[in-house]
Amino acid sequence: MKTKKYESGQALIFIVAAMIGLIAMTGLTVDGGRTFVDRQNAQSSADSAALGAALAKIRGQNVTTIALSIAATNGYINDTTHDTVTVTNPITDATTGCDGQSIRSEYRTADYIHVKIVTNVNAYFAPVVGITQTHNCVESIAKSQPTTVVPLFDGNAVVGLKPGNTSPCGFDSGNSNSKDWTLTGGGIFSNGCFEHPNGTLNIPSNKCITAVGGATVSGGGTHACVLQNQTAKAYAYPADIAEMMPENPCLGTPTAGRYPTGGKVPTSGQLSFSNDVYCITNLDAFDSEGVSLTNATLYVIDDKFDLKFAGGGGFAGTATVAGTYAGSEKYAGYYIIIAMINPPCPSFNSNNTQVIEFRGNGAADVTGTIFAPSACIDYRGNSNAKKTDSQVIGYQVSSNGNSSLEIYYNQADNGKRIVKASIELTK
Repeated sequence: MKTKKYESGQALIFIVAAMIGLIAMTGLTVDGGRTFVDRQNAQSSADSAALGAALAKIRGQNVTTIALSIAATNGYINDTTHDTVTVTNPITDATTGCDGQSIRSEYRTADYIHVKIVTNVNAYFAPVVGITQTHNCVESIAKSQPTTVVPLFDGNAVVGLKPGNTSPCGFDSGNSNSKDWTLTGGGIFSNGCFEHPNGTLNIPSNKCITAVGGATVSGGGTHACVLQNQTAKAYAYPADIAEMMPENPCLGTPTAGRYPTGGKVPTSGQLSFSNDVYCITNLDAFDSEGVSLTNATLYVIDDKFDLKFAGGGGFAGTATVAGTYAGSEKYAGYYIIIAMINPPCPSFNSNNTQVIEFRGNGAADVTGTIFAPSACIDYRGNSNAKKTDSQVIGYQVSSNGNSSLEIYYNQADNGKRIVKASIELTK
């Protein structure tokens, strides 16, 4: 049989078409795969560059230089031909992401760094179907948080750390109709529920009663801002609180009147303390006594006490001021720190736990934070606990009888916590 010439031409057309299809499929596989791999590599590079820039910011180095260097190490050299690398800090409303939209407003602070990499990938096989290049755009945002010093518990003057909605609450002002609480400079925070059934409670107009759980605020006074069920404010007890505890200076065996970690051993019967941090192993020895501090901190490692200040007894004086003696920076603003126990104080009437009661006219002026995270702190009778520039932190804080309390909180004179520097990839 003889093959006609036009049939031979048709076969050639089919072969060419088939070859073009095969090349296109090869291009889709090979060039598409190269584009996919490039995207993964570019994203990893953007993440590394953003994190490296965040670390550089903490170290005081040039953010852009470090980010571009890391990207170049990974093959993205910012030559505008193969790739373009953009580093932005701080992020502004003019900063756009790969979608062409402005970066969200919560990232527009000096703490955030945006790295965007746009790549051009030359095609090997796809040009046969008119595709000479493919493109990728990836981005990453890292947060750089330098070491900061912040007030304890957002600067609330009174803090109850007991979690949950079980009575007694973390803060309970008591059932007496004659009690009177007046706060200046700070609000009240309860890590669980909050109860103010009777009496008077006055909170500054620009401060709040904040409760992680429910809040019963039927008593009188001035408290325009009441926030309850604030789960975003919750602290995991005891883990989060343990991280806030200032360094224990009372570890090891003391020699020559001082612990190896720095704390001083008080003399027998000592009630006045100055210019140092003192390790207290028997807090009950202060029962009904007048305790006075001058530029000092008491660090209590006694895990069981029932301390009652009555009559003219109580705490008075000033907490440590930073830089005035060796190690003072760690305890600046703390009047007394009481080591945590587990379980914490279950109630004010319990034995073998940590209880501090101010009775009668017991208490004088105190400057500095009372940090007793597992103790019950109670004001009874006609306590006159005027605490100038003070912050009261306990597991449970309460009052009874005709207690009259005036608590002035000045952030500068009270304890702080150090938030360590950190970096994180947020997007």
